[in-house]
Amino acid sequence: MKTSLRSLTHPAAGRKACPTFVASAIVALVLTVLLYGDALTLPLFSDDLVQIPWLASISWRELWTSPSPYGYYRPLWYTLWRLWGGLTGGLHPPGLHFLNVAAHFVAAWLAGLLAAAWIRLGTEGEGVDESRPYVACMATALFAAFPFSCQAVAWPGALYNPLVSAMAAGALLAYERGRRVPPSLPGRGRGRVDGAQWIGLAFLLALLAPFTYEVGLLVGPLVMLAEGLGWLQRRWAHRSWWPLAFAGLFPLTLGIWRTMRGAGITRFGLNLLDLRRNAGYLVQGLTFPTAPLAQRLATWRGLDPELSLWLIAVPTLALLGWNGLRRNRGAFCLGAAWFILFALPPVVSMEADWFVLAPRFLYMTAAGASLLWAAAAGAWLKPLRPPWRALAAGALLVALLTPSCLFVRDGMRLYRMVGEPIWQAAEAARQTRPLLLVNLPMQIKPHRRTYPLGFEGVTPLPARATAEGLVYVHTRLHNGAQAIAFGIAAVDQPPGYTYRLFGQPAGWEELADAARQARAVYLTRYESERIHLVEAGEIVADTVPSDEPLARFRERITLLSADYACSQDGRIGLTTHWQVVAPMETDVTIFAHLLTPQRTLIAQADGYPLLGMFPFWLWKPGETVRDVRHFDPMPAGEYVLRLGLWELATGEHWPAAGYADGVVLLPVRCP
Repeated sequence: MKTSLRSLTHPAAGRKACPTFVASAIVALVLTVLLYGDALTLPLFSDDLVQIPWLASISWRELWTSPSPYGYYRPLWYTLWRLWGGLTGGLHPPGLHFLNVAAHFVAAWLAGLLAAAWIRLGTEGEGVDESRPYVACMATALFAAFPFSCQAVAWPGALYNPLVSAMAAGALLAYERGRRVPPSLPGRGRGRVDGAQWIGLAFLLALLAPFTYEVGLLVGPLVMLAEGLGWLQRRWAHRSWWPLAFAGLFPLTLGIWRTMRGAGITRFGLNLLDLRRNAGYLVQGLTFPTAPLAQRLATWRGLDPELSLWLIAVPTLALLGWNGLRRNRGAFCLGAAWFILFALPPVVSMEADWFVLAPRFLYMTAAGASLLWAAAAGAWLKPLRPPWRALAAGALLVALLTPSCLFVRDGMRLYRMVGEPIWQAAEAARQTRPLLLVNLPMQIKPHRRTYPLGFEGVTPLPARATAEGLVYVHTRLHNGAQAIAFGIAAVDQPPGYTYRLFGQPAGWEELADAARQARAVYLTRYESERIHLVEAGEIVADTVPSDEPLARFRERITLLSADYACSQDGRIGLTTHWQVVAPMETDVTIFAHLLTPQRTLIAQADGYPLLGMFPFWLWKPGETVRDVRHFDPMPAGEYVLRLGLWELATGEHWPAAGYADGVVLLPVRCP
């Protein structure tokens, strides 16, 4: 008891609080900006495409008395979105992404302060533990770079994860502050009031958390666990009735939550295989600094990934426990309590196949993992003198966080790649609509793995999303687009990743019907470092007027017009209008060659119209198509476009009256 009271009044306590407070904030800010700053340039993804239209359609009363479209009851989070939209002029992508990034910064910062508050205090005569700032910065860095947070930070619809994590850390910090103020001390007449205010803040955060995210129901029990740990460590100078209030929070908020919430997507009744796999994902999250070694071991020795994970995890956990419990038992035990408590909901209620695709559910365990690692690291650093301690702390952080930071940055790179076609679709819909979007990315997955278990990649457009919702949340325009998956046109094979297609699967006839309902057709191209939309053209509702067609091929197919130009970057674009006069019984296609003035072939863009998606045998008599083709960038100079039709079975060029060999030659110049 003497130790606790002396530490409160020791002069070193005030001197150390400010550096720890500032250093943790700087570490949290720097890492958050470096890892997630470019999230502000991303579009909206996934459930955003469903939740934002729903939020715009309901009243305030419905918001607080009914579940979300997926059966969740999270009114406080949606209220924050609605208020933010009112302040910023709408739920726009940069603003929503800013909320996630800012919440992650606050959560990381508070996790560091929590670690500093719970490391072992110095004994009488020593003052405050000199390793406290290092432990705080280490916990902050570990949290900020937690690899499985990427989905929760990059996707606005997962804002509830950093929000509730920050609420939980804030509640523990406020409770710690309130409980460490004695009921009365000489010269401190306001001590009781100040302590009650801090504990009141903790109670308020614990009350609000369940209405932000259902896992927030556990914030009250977490504070009760902290109370028990505090008594075991003799942290508190007096008894309090406040734990009873926190104990009553859980049944109260659970009753409200159960009344309001629908079925949702999680359920009990999992089998042993699910539980085992879920436990593996959680252990991987807890041992994330060393878990990449398990993947290397699995690749090197050809081991089962789950076995290799446990081979690395068991000694890692033993080392953490041995060091953390010896020197920083308070922070270590609190981290273990946090991790176990927030690991229980997903591990016992979520099917493993869903858990593997949703690593954001590990976010709520990140603060516990960071406390555990920081407590153990503090024990390693404590014997060192200050100059060497700083160097050792930096080297240790680099070793622990390099794989995580690379993993997060690679994840953000994937988000930027899938974000480009989403932005392009929204911009195209502003010009004309409805669009037909072919082969948008449902999911992309890198070839190389960093961790042995779980899905590594991004799922920007799950099956529950729609192209119409995609356009609406970015433009507020209705009936903007339709999406289909046309596997026949999915010919790109990028070297670094695989992809799955978004939209209703379609064959030739289905695509033709969808194209006839659209004003423009776009095909998604997959390159090594880029995914983007390419305009294919459109099926024109009205015949393009033309005094004289450019060419007639066997009196069956007419080339009505051809427009061509070279852009400033050397890209030659060719837009043609074709019309079928009579039903086609022969399989013919278009050749479009780029030649030098000496007639040397240097590039070509052959294939069926609409980037290979609309062969002539699908056309109805009299139907007109605007066909768009693109050539690779060329240096400045004079070129010739060679255009015509050829028969696939025989290779024969179809003749055109007035053109030798049925070839139309068009001169073009690149500046």
